[in-house]
Amino acid sequence: MSRLKALTDLAAALRGAEDPRTDWMGVIALANQALVTPAIHAAALRAGTVEALPPDVRTFTSEVFARNRERNRRLFGQLHEAVGALNAVGIEPTLLKGAALWVTLGRPIAFDRMLNDLDLLVRPSEAQAAIAALREAGFHLAASYAGPEVHVVAELGRPSDVGYIDLHQRPPGPPGLAERPSRHQTHTWDGVRARVPDPAAQIFYLVLHDQFHEGGYWRGGVALRHLLDIAMLTGGPAGVDWTGLRRLASRPLIATAVEAQLIAAHRFTGAEAPPPMLRRPWARLQHARQLAQFARPKLAGPLAGLGLISEAGALISHRRADAADRRRMFGTGRRSMSDRLSRLRELRGAAAPGRI
Repeated sequence: MSRLKALTDLAAALRGAEDPRTDWMGVIALANQALVTPAIHAAALRAGTVEALPPDVRTFTSEVFARNRERNRRLFGQLHEAVGALNAVGIEPTLLKGAALWVTLGRPIAFDRMLNDLDLLVRPSEAQAAIAALREAGFHLAASYAGPEVHVVAELGRPSDVGYIDLHQRPPGPPGLAERPSRHQTHTWDGVRARVPDPAAQIFYLVLHDQFHEGGYWRGGVALRHLLDIAMLTGGPAGVDWTGLRRLASRPLIATAVEAQLIAAHRFTGAEAPPPMLRRPWARLQHARQLAQFARPKLAGPLAGLGLISEAGALISHRRADAADRRRMFGTGRRSMSDRLSRLRELRGAAAPGRI
């Protein structure tokens, strides 16, 4: 079974589609790799097609689905405790990624996205006070990273927790871009307060994380879990400020990356987006390259080289702007050694080209 056929079948399963021709072994393997297995069962429940799943698939997805819901319940209890500990010392953190999506959607009990960890963002000037407050609340320091350029400054957790807290001092992505002004709203629940980026900023952060922080723009592949996030954000109650997203992605290279990820989200998850953002030929070409890298991992390297050549002008412009941002923010136009070491640690577990 080809990887592209497995991905197409998985995308159909995530819509709750019933297809007797589905190769479920390939689909489940890909879903496990992409961390979207609970979403298969959730989609079948919504579509009323659970009984159409093969018995062994239904048993497996049902078990993962139930365990993930319980894990999420415990994670969000942990989130409440961590945010409360930060509020107690005057810090109002910003939620990122899965936690931000959960709050944006209204903190649903039925939240079937798999989370690796909880991502909390504080100002660089608040980082040490935040670490101290979390440690005082019983969260043990598992790892810490020094330097003004690193984005994760600490990982914290307790033996009873089901995931770590990743404490950020800036969002993932190129400095300056990730810190661009965007709309945030303070949310209060059960006596705690946290800031949440609006859907446009959340999509922007996902693109910076996948396409640049993890190198997906060049290495290709499909960040399927985040494509589902984009679908939930575009179809959510708040809507998306598309003009604001275009403003955040003002550099040509970043704009193409945003559009390429929106095209993938529309193709595989049905995410909504303005037609002009889905039709630009250059973004469609880069999406096709990334998909080819996923479908044929042996060609991922040569295709990455073609991608670099094709974007040479935009890349040079982007790097010049990135160097200017680093000089403005850190006093240097180059990555510091601590930042390079931190990036190596972050990428150590990253999948090879053609990842999902």
